Amino acid sequence: MPRRLQQQEFIDDELLRAPMTFNAVIDAVLGQWRLRLPAHDRIDGDPCRALALHRGELVAEALNSLRASAQAELQGLEPPAPPALRPKSTVSASSELSLIGEDDVVVDIEVARCIRTICQTADAELRELQTFTSALANDVNVTRDNNPFRPERFVAALWAGLQRLPLSRPMLTAFLHEAATPLAEALQVSYASASRRLHEQGIVPGAYRTIVYGGAASRAADAARYHPPADLHSLHDSMPTPLDALPPQVPEGFPELLPDMLPGGPPDGSPARAPAPPGHGPAYKPVDAQLIELLARLFAAIQQDPNLASHTLALLQRLQPAALRLAQVDGTLLDTYDHPIWRFMDQLAFDLACSTPALRRRLLALCRSLVEHLATADPPQASQFSWAIVRLAAARRHALAQALTHAAPKIERLQRFSHAEVGNSTDSVPLDIGSLDTVPADLMPASKPVPAPSSTLSMTQASQPGTPLRVYLQGEWRSLMCLWQDPEHELLLLFEPAAERLWALRQPALARLLAEKLARPLRVRSLVRRAADTVLHAL
Repeated sequence: MPRRLQQQEFIDDELLRAPMTFNAVIDAVLGQWRLRLPAHDRIDGDPCRALALHRGELVAEALNSLRASAQAELQGLEPPAPPALRPKSTVSASSELSLIGEDDVVVDIEVARCIRTICQTADAELRELQTFTSALANDVNVTRDNNPFRPERFVAALWAGLQRLPLSRPMLTAFLHEAATPLAEALQVSYASASRRLHEQGIVPGAYRTIVYGGAASRAADAARYHPPADLHSLHDSMPTPLDALPPQVPEGFPELLPDMLPGGPPDGSPARAPAPPGHGPAYKPVDAQLIELLARLFAAIQQDPNLASHTLALLQRLQPAALRLAQVDGTLLDTYDHPIWRFMDQLAFDLACSTPALRRRLLALCRSLVEHLATADPPQASQFSWAIVRLAAARRHALAQALTHAAPKIERLQRFSHAEVGNSTDSVPLDIGSLDTVPADLMPASKPVPAPSSTLSMTQASQPGTPLRVYLQGEWRSLMCLWQDPEHELLLLFEPAAERLWALRQPALARLLAEKLARPLRVRSLVRRAADTVLHAL
């Protein structure tokens, strides 16, 4: 049977069983609400009765959303975005820029929490089912998550169904909060049953090679993902050496350099070039076969990084001969991962990944010019790479200035909106104490917790213009850059380079996301550090 037909049969079979999962979740939440109903507005009326009356609409809409996402994946299309309630505050009637407040990000927090609960509860069942769904997708090494019914899809479908309930957003969020555990338990059983049925049908599961999780958070999100060596010296000493004093094999990428450095001259028997007189050329040390092997393996590991685009990999590969020449004259290259050549490679990859599609061509031209200059420099020097890092920083400042220029109309609207809010505030109006009714302290609503000093510090750093951030917003992880904050430190304007889209947030909303670990600074990752870990595990 063709694999595509097998995938379609699997999707149809699971869609027939999905309503039982959604109904089990509704029954569990109804049971909880009948024992303890969450605080709700008068407009919600009787939430239990509304849920019971409209459960059919909820299940039908959730099933339609789940079917649409599964079929989109089968056809290789982008799954439809999960429904998100539009923030209540808008900058102006004619503007599409919405102001996201603290209440608006509560939905994102509950969605992420629900996905995390499912991943933790059904971890073993998810991994087993992924081997079967990968086999259906002809991905025998399980290189990606091929499960069309992974946790984030079910949570998005449930949220889509909740929009059919005539309840306020706080009540819908409360439903999602109560539904996390019942949904996780129901999906644990569903995933195990699906694996068993596929096994009975004779599907041979794939074998794990790598697995990339999608969605919000996983159990190991906060744990260290790799443990590289402290420096490159230990790896250098572990590299294999040539036997019987034979010249080491010349790796690809160094034909113009190595022949004259090998013991005994060029391998083709031609006479070696005379060494340059003192002061007239780089003082290269005798060839170090272990160093050659180490750099070849490090760059090979970098080339296998799936997060790097092809144009970035080509630029990094061009620097491989320069790295060897520099290592011959600069012994500190193996001492630390912060050597200028490694920092330049890291910053180049980071800037290209975070650039907008409109500016990427210009930035790519600059990077090619810098790489070509560094690759042909003789003698190579660490200061040249430090100079190139400064050039990249200047390009980032220019990109930030351009983004601010394009966002100037939105910033002006935000400023007017902020001033209007301050003008309408009654905080500065004197109160007539005698005319106020007294309220017992027990009936006063609990005040919001004050952020911890560490959260305040993170908030200060995150709100600096030009700071790159990774934020879970409206059901997706987004790479954003802070553009502007108002003088009263109440509003933020963020820019999403990938979509060239602006996001307006209230600072308490970002602080809440930081506290929930759904927002964090986007840091430049060390390519050679990760490559060193890969080489270490391959030894």
